[in-house]
Amino acid sequence: MKRFFNAQSVTVIGVSNSPTNLGRAIVYGLIRYEFQGTVYLVGAKGGSFLGFKIYKSVAEVPETTDLAVLLVPARVVPDILEDCGRKGIKRVVVESGGFSELGDDRKELEERILQTLDRYDMRLIGPNCIGIINRHTGLALPFMPIEPLAPAGNIGIISQSGGVGGCILNDLGAEKLGYSLFASIGNKLNVNECDLLEYYLVDDKTKSIFCYLEGIADGRRMMEIAMKGEKPIVLHKSNRSEISRGIARSHSASLAVDDFVVSAACRQAGIIRVDKQSEAFTLLKGFQLPPVRGKRMGIISRSGGHAVIAADAAAEYGFELPPLPEDLIREVEKSARAGVIRFQNPLDLGDVFNLELYKLLAEQLLKNPSFDCVLFVHHYQPVFDTQPSRNLIRSIPEIVAKVGKPLALCVFSTRAEIQFNRENTAFPIFTDVHDAMKALAASRDYFNRKVYHFASRRPTGLSPSNIRFPLASETAMLDPTEAGSILQSYGFPLAPWKLAQDEESAVIASKELGYPVVIKTASPSVIHKTDAGGVLLNLKNTEEVREAYRKVSQLGRKVIIQKMVTDNGIEWIIGGKRDPQFGPVVLTGMGGVLVEIIKDVSARVGPICHEEAIAMLRETRAFRVLEGFRGQPRANIDALADMIVNVSWFLHDFPQIKEMDLNPVLITVDKAIILDWRIALC
Repeated sequence: MKRFFNAQSVTVIGVSNSPTNLGRAIVYGLIRYEFQGTVYLVGAKGGSFLGFKIYKSVAEVPETTDLAVLLVPARVVPDILEDCGRKGIKRVVVESGGFSELGDDRKELEERILQTLDRYDMRLIGPNCIGIINRHTGLALPFMPIEPLAPAGNIGIISQSGGVGGCILNDLGAEKLGYSLFASIGNKLNVNECDLLEYYLVDDKTKSIFCYLEGIADGRRMMEIAMKGEKPIVLHKSNRSEISRGIARSHSASLAVDDFVVSAACRQAGIIRVDKQSEAFTLLKGFQLPPVRGKRMGIISRSGGHAVIAADAAAEYGFELPPLPEDLIREVEKSARAGVIRFQNPLDLGDVFNLELYKLLAEQLLKNPSFDCVLFVHHYQPVFDTQPSRNLIRSIPEIVAKVGKPLALCVFSTRAEIQFNRENTAFPIFTDVHDAMKALAASRDYFNRKVYHFASRRPTGLSPSNIRFPLASETAMLDPTEAGSILQSYGFPLAPWKLAQDEESAVIASKELGYPVVIKTASPSVIHKTDAGGVLLNLKNTEEVREAYRKVSQLGRKVIIQKMVTDNGIEWIIGGKRDPQFGPVVLTGMGGVLVEIIKDVSARVGPICHEEAIAMLRETRAFRVLEGFRGQPRANIDALADMIVNVSWFLHDFPQIKEMDLNPVLITVDKAIILDWRIALC
């Protein structure tokens, strides 16, 4: 990727003298961004543009450039790439549209492109994109006119949509916040978001990353990259609804992925997922500040009302408000006019009009080791103390840089004043207390996160080597008896059970297991056994077993006789699925017959470790029940976590499993035992 962004020479292919030619816009962009490298133009009709000669073919270009950018009809792209390959150009950006985003009949074009790339060892960004920018070198290839309003900075941008990426650049420009690298990736035929993320994470000029995606090329690889990285990644993943899927498919050839799994994978990998572009921009502004290392916050506000709002927001986002130092309070009291305000944290400065003191207070509070961060809320009207307020706002970046701790500045004034300060401060300015608090919380959570990498050592006691599954073509849903045998062979604890295929064998099995027993259908087609009348509980004698068998066997001759587990406990569910992008996904939450209504479920991409399984359980609302709610005994949480880990390994070891449910799993004070199970194959 470095060879894309550090290119010192570029061939722009698809330029003509026509006023409507979009290739000319690429040349304008290189000039506007002050690219200092060599630029060559290629167009079939030749001629010249802005003093540049337009060569009629790639072969005529005097040298082999580091990079080529193509904006030509889709049908000729494969031939021009062939020309680039022969010329020795190893990096290309194809901005042309008209490929698989228009339908599968265009895939032949893409196949020809891939063959050419492979033959000449080339890499390609696009097609159907607006190109790349290195703001520090002036390399700027978008055909979409994007003015260089945002300066060189440290935000890296990856956007599947050129329009969305361009809007982020506009937002940065409006606040004079800088970026380092920009890439619009379109159909991601060759280079995808993972390739770029890997490079952005080692690029020394990039400190935080924004990524907009409509589809995910390789979810598992994206997670692994993020887990290893130490730079915050803010992801806006769209294409979540049935309506958006058709639009995204025709826009960027992107297929939807399971949205629940995407969110779970992001939490697991430390990727910050947002739902709106405005939210992404808010968090990116927060990451321009030094990292928030703890949850102790000091709040300074010129308005009592904003101080109250800030206190509520601090509680909402999990910040603590330690008492202010006595010497700082005494300093404020000296400048108080009426003495009608009680000074505390949040610090209400409504009775203090010395703005030089505001600056001193901000610096002292930021330096104080009892505080991890500061929220400074300042409001003013242009008819009153305009210049002192502007001076105060301009002084904040110096204070933050000197102290090296985060201060979020929230300003309330007229729109013109706010814009003036943004354009003349080049420092994040928030206009909503909750936005500022959210940005600080995101920084705190990221820089204090605990990331557990995918587990690499299988727990002892698991035996995958001798297990054989039937082919999926033979059966999509495993017979419960076969599934039960496989689970037991792997090492899972199932409540004792036996297969019965007639009334007499049901009676014999019941006696061998010992009363009371349960009879349940063994028909693989019955998913919800209770709803279908396929489960009868607490059978205490032979007659009850005979009668129960006659009822349940109407769903299928084979039944399972199971020892009735009478221990007091909590019903839980552990499930899993095979995700095409992320691989084995394990899910857990409150189980039983109400699981689909309650939907209190946490998920992880496996295999996972014991600590990650505990973290999963803590994410559920029902975790309080496991801990011992209202005098109930504490359940064996470690045993449950161990079983979750084992399920994640089970799914990892057997990729032919499409989905599985262990529901319910009974959790008691001393064990976790599986009462029912289901396995479907791919």
